[in-house]
Amino acid sequence: MNGIQIKNILTPIFGLVATFLATKLNYFGVDQATWNTIVSTIGFAIVSAILGFFGKTINLMDTVGAQPGTTVVTTPQNAAALPANPDVIAATPQVNAAIKNATS
Repeated sequence: MNGIQIKNILTPIFGLVATFLATKLNYFGVDQATWNTIVSTIGFAIVSAILGFFGKTINLMDTVGAQPGTTVVTTPQNAAALPANPDVIAATPQVNAAIKNATS
């Protein structure tokens, strides 16, 4: 598993834990259903924002790599997260040397 997969797995789990705690904690004198709705809404909005933030880079690489005549050079973890896109490659010493030679 790479870091992106781990983040995508853990983020909803944190949201579920927050929702569970919301059912057990009652602040501000509101009933449990209202409190659960408030915390769940805020918690899942935060989870959605985090998933969007973490997925933004991967989606951009996948989209750009799919364009004809383009190749995306990225970290090995990001390249491993997009195995179906052969135009997204990991930055290895050989790739870095080839890019340096091509631009010199």
